[in-house]
Amino acid sequence: MPKVSDEHKDAVRRRIMDAALVCLRRSGYADITTRELLAEAGLSTGTFYNYFPSKEDLYEALAEELLADDVARLVDAADAPGASIGFGLLRLLADQAFVDPEAAVAIATFRSRLHASADAAEAIGRLNAFIVAQFAPLLGRAQAEGTIRPDLDADAAVELLDIIWDGLGRRQATDTFETSYQRVGAVVLALLADGLVPGEVHLTPDLLAPRPGPTPNPRYRSDEAD
Repeated sequence: MPKVSDEHKDAVRRRIMDAALVCLRRSGYADITTRELLAEAGLSTGTFYNYFPSKEDLYEALAEELLADDVARLVDAADAPGASIGFGLLRLLADQAFVDPEAAVAIATFRSRLHASADAAEAIGRLNAFIVAQFAPLLGRAQAEGTIRPDLDADAAVELLDIIWDGLGRRQATDTFETSYQRVGAVVLALLADGLVPGEVHLTPDLLAPRPGPTPNPRYRSDEAD
């Protein structure tokens, strides 16, 4: 039997994860079945389980990928001459507040499976730790440059931001906003900017404003978005 190349394995894994995003958009996490996912990916049950032991493992990987994309873009932007990582963090929060909330919904609905099984609880715990481990050092860099208040506990601040967006994602998943995800997100963003940024730091209006065009992370885009 010929050996399967790493490129082929990566392509199949990508195919499964792309299909998962399509199914998430169409059905919501709780209602996605393995059968639907396999039909969307055009793969067999055996192939799926070779890559992901469970649906929880798949969506944990997907959530980590979406978040890692954010971290990579933020670090790249902050490394540019004259750039500010603190302003980059605020811009990322603004994008989260105003764009299609697919990523927030994906992570929030995944976490709603906390009590479904021991495996789900462990996967969610790993995701929580991943978020703090990835973003707290960036917030620490912003504190060192003076754009984020230095008296804040970086780990706890990241966890608070995560909790806020998790709550917005859960509400969006149930479609029970009296206003909208974006309107509530705008208020959250204004309050966060007030609490995170030292008083002597001036924020330009465009930093926290909706950005025209697609969100910087193409994985968040939904062809069905308004």
